[in-house]
Amino acid sequence: MTLTSKSFEIFCGTGGVGKTTLATARGIALAKAGKRVLLITIDPARRLKDLLGLSGDQVGEVVPVEVIGVKLHALLMSPEKTILRMSQKYQKPDLATNRIVQILSRPYGGMNEILSLVEVQMQFETGSYDVVVLDTPPGAHFLDFLESLSKIRSFFDQNFMEIFSYLGQKTAQAGKKVFGRGIINRFISGGVRKLLSYLEAVTGGQFIDDFIQAVQIIYQSKDAFMKGLSLQDRLKSPRECNWFLVTSVEQGKASEAIELRSHAGHFIHQDHFLVLNKCLAKDLETWTPTDLKMKAVKKSLTDNEQDLKGLLRNVFPMVLEFPEVISLSPIEHLKHLTEKWNSYASQS
Repeated sequence: MTLTSKSFEIFCGTGGVGKTTLATARGIALAKAGKRVLLITIDPARRLKDLLGLSGDQVGEVVPVEVIGVKLHALLMSPEKTILRMSQKYQKPDLATNRIVQILSRPYGGMNEILSLVEVQMQFETGSYDVVVLDTPPGAHFLDFLESLSKIRSFFDQNFMEIFSYLGQKTAQAGKKVFGRGIINRFISGGVRKLLSYLEAVTGGQFIDDFIQAVQIIYQSKDAFMKGLSLQDRLKSPRECNWFLVTSVEQGKASEAIELRSHAGHFIHQDHFLVLNKCLAKDLETWTPTDLKMKAVKKSLTDNEQDLKGLLRNVFPMVLEFPEVISLSPIEHLKHLTEKWNSYASQS
C-alpha cells in the first residue's frame, strides 16, 4: 500500500463518520513531516472551528494554527469572504457589492461549492503551500461539489458568452449601461420573464435591474470562475491528488460509501483510498468477557466487522483502517489519529 502526499488531498463521505477529524489529523501529520499545509473545510457543520479553536471572526480567513505542537494553516470556508477576495484580486469591486451576488454567496445561497473550488485554486496559486487538504460537505452535498465544475462551464457556455460580449461592446460604444430591461427581454423566454416579474413583485422594483447587473458582473469576473475549472484535471490525476472516501463500521455506513463512490466514479480516479473509521478489532482482541451474553456480543461485533471489511476490500482498491478512539478530549482524539496516519506513511 502506497500512501504519499499529493498537492491536493480530498476527504469526502457521509455525515457522522469522522471525516473532518480525520482530515484534520491528516493535515497535522503532513505538517509534522515538514509540508506546508493548508486545511480547508467546506463542511457546513463547521467542526473544524471547534477542533482548532477558531473564533467566529476568523471564519473565512486563512489562520495560522498550532495543534499538538505542529504548525499549519486553516481556512473555514466562507462564500462571502471568497467573493471579497475575488473582487480584490481581479479588481472587480462590484462583485462584492451587488445585492444579488451577496444573496447567492451566503452560506446556503447556492454558490458555496463553486466558490470553494475558486478558493482552493486561489490559495494554491499563492505558492505558499505544498499540500491543500480539503474537507468536503457530507453526502449529497459532496456530489454538488463535484458537479459544480460543470455548473461553471454551463454558465459560461460559448454561445452565452458571445451574447454578453456583443451586448457589452454595443452598449459601451453607445455610452450606455451594459444591460437594460429592453435588451435582456429579447433574450429570455416568456417563462423566465414571468418568474422575474413574480420575484420583482416580492422583492421590490429594483430586483430586475439588480439581477441583470449581477449576471453582467459575474460574467465580467469569468476568469476567476473559469480558473476553478483548471482544477478538474488536477483533481482527477493520481499524481496530483489523493482521494479519501471516509466511512465507519457503523450499521449502513459502508453501503452509503459504496453508493457515493458509484455516483462519483466518473470523477474520482481509481487510485483512491477508503478510510474505515471507528474499527473495534484491536479492542475486541483484548476483551475477554466471561459472561455468555457478553461473549456472544463480542462474537457478533467481531464477525460483523470482519464481514464488512471483506465486502469493502472487494469494492475498494485500498482500505485504511482507523480505530475507535474513546476520549472526551478532541486533542487526544487527534493525537491518536495523527499517529495512525504517520504509521501508514512509514509503511509506504
